[in-house]
Amino acid sequence: MRIVRSLATDRGPEPVFDIELFESLNTEYAAHPVVTAAPTYDREASLDRARKRASSIDHAIDLTDKKILEFGCGGGWEIWTMSHQCDSEGWGIDLLERESWSILADDRTHYVCADLARDRPFPADFFDRVVSFTVFEHVEHPYAALTELFRVMKPGGLAFVKANLYRGPKASHRYRHVNFPFPHLLFQDHIFSEFYRRLGRSESGAAWVNRLTWEQYEAQFRRVGFRIRMLRFIETPLDEAFYARFEGVLNRYPRTDLTRDFFEVVLEKPRG
Repeated sequence: MRIVRSLATDRGPEPVFDIELFESLNTEYAAHPVVTAAPTYDREASLDRARKRASSIDHAIDLTDKKILEFGCGGGWEIWTMSHQCDSEGWGIDLLERESWSILADDRTHYVCADLARDRPFPADFFDRVVSFTVFEHVEHPYAALTELFRVMKPGGLAFVKANLYRGPKASHRYRHVNFPFPHLLFQDHIFSEFYRRLGRSESGAAWVNRLTWEQYEAQFRRVGFRIRMLRFIETPLDEAFYARFEGVLNRYPRTDLTRDFFEVVLEKPRG
């Protein structure tokens, strides 16, 4: 049983994932950050983004003259635009009430501050369409939320969901300040906290919650009862040099997962 050789020691010393390495990588990637331009949230930018999203989603699932729910509506620009641009009636729901709601609310657009799964503010079979933009990665209990969305949708109703995948290079959501890929896979949250303290900011860790892979989302969609009508991934090619430097950590995950930033899916609640 005596060990005479170990391949584990032949790989050389593992890097130390501390604040010094974090800051060194950030400086190294400053000239070519993984996200070149973070979105802005002023009124004009929000409206422009909302118009583009409304047109795209209308083309995908036909929003005209429908009852629409936006799950995780944020400032409410998207659901306001969809309700007016598509001659529909819209409801936005979020855990956080925003000042913009009181300005945007009207006879076509309604806002509800509630936990969808816990508070159940809507009746069954109420909505023709559900939309959700980059919210599900932050949902602590995604199966409960999906079950409630299924309940409030009419039979034959469609949902468009876009979400950030945890293992993708951009999933930390911290790319206003973090330039290199996969920081959330390489560094613990206390390193993020130290990085932001040194910047004089109060941010803490990476902004993901449930860490689901696409396969886990897919299993939950099907378990709830949805049919998948359309699926596509938005991807970033793998930085091979970066991968080689940190293969000891990154090779824990399938390479396909490391290139998938987002999925977009159209779900159907079957009739009958």
